[in-house]
Amino acid sequence: MEKNHLSTWMGVLLASVAAGASAQTTPPVKPTYEIPTGEVKKDADGPRGWPIQDGVALYPSIGFSFGRDDNLFLTSNNQKSSTIYALTPGLKLQARSNASIFTLDANLKSARYVQSRADSYTDYRIAGTGEFVLSSRMGLRLGAEYAKGHDPRGSTDRGVGGEPDLYRNTGFGGLFAFGGNQARGRFEFEASSFDKRYTNNRATTNVSDRNTDSYTGRFFARFAEKTSFLVEAREDRLDYKLSSSLLDSKERFYLVGVTWDATAATSGIVKVGQIRKDFASPTLRDSSNSGWDATIQWAPVSYSKFSFTTSKNFGESTGVGDFLLTKRYGATWLHEWNSRISSLASISRVNDDFVNGGRSDSTDSIGLKLNYKVQRWLIIGGEFSNTNRDSSNSTFNYKKNVYSLTVGATL
Repeated sequence: MEKNHLSTWMGVLLASVAAGASAQTTPPVKPTYEIPTGEVKKDADGPRGWPIQDGVALYPSIGFSFGRDDNLFLTSNNQKSSTIYALTPGLKLQARSNASIFTLDANLKSARYVQSRADSYTDYRIAGTGEFVLSSRMGLRLGAEYAKGHDPRGSTDRGVGGEPDLYRNTGFGGLFAFGGNQARGRFEFEASSFDKRYTNNRATTNVSDRNTDSYTGRFFARFAEKTSFLVEAREDRLDYKLSSSLLDSKERFYLVGVTWDATAATSGIVKVGQIRKDFASPTLRDSSNSGWDATIQWAPVSYSKFSFTTSKNFGESTGVGDFLLTKRYGATWLHEWNSRISSLASISRVNDDFVNGGRSDSTDSIGLKLNYKVQRWLIIGGEFSNTNRDSSNSTFNYKKNVYSLTVGATL
């Protein structure tokens, strides 16, 4: 189902394919933003980049995958299978100085379905950010992006047409931080705006056109060297463009928690509190629930890392119910067996409650990825994933397996 996955972390833009094709790393979980210090930490195994001039570098990358999907449309019977080819070129341009960092990312994914050509697609995303050091206690991050994407057939409740639902998503935002990275007290103020418009299958997709504006304030109070208490308040305003839509709403999040990077082995951020959804239409019932968002990372040894995530949040309806109340649970294990071979195993569960829709889904997924580093700049791999949805309405049950071989290269 389509969810409202508004990203308010404007500076944490899509990781480039170049990073994905290099050595896999899991950075510690930290507060949303750190004021740049001008220090550049070099990764001996990472992409080298092409230096253009002092402080300016270009990072090209390319990936290719070949695989098979045994249930393209997520159906409970009469599944459609297809062989898939995908090409994923990427380009990142970065300019750094002691007072600023400018980054431009461009990523594209072009996939072809051999047995179902109507489902072939080309998605891309162009995003830019600027980070500015105003002083040792003040930092500013600005960002903008344009993306062309799609909803695969069968992935929403809008009905299955003759081709995927295509959309464009335009957004911009910024974050202002007051308080040094190691200060006892620290404030963050963040705002963003996204405009999502569907470009085909308008008889069904016009109901999902919307603007989403988000405003967030955070306060961090450090009570140990690398541990802080936090308070967060956020409001998302969802404005649907179809005049007859009843789904316009405001979502409010009031969370408290803690973030830590206490040792080399553990880091995390945990937030819990109250979440509210208030509809503009008096005919729809407002909702108030408990909510949470947590990520914990544990590295018992340097070559083996575990990550645990969970959240409870709202999702947007695409035809069933007024909205979704979604709980997510997930875990990953990244292990480097030697200097060349690494693996990534994952498991997750998503519970969707379609409020006032008479339906609930439970979706379980497992995945396994194995990478072999041929050279520092060249990695080949194999992936497998299995997804199983169990719905209170058996029409929406499905099982799906995806197999693929991958190749990734950087400079």
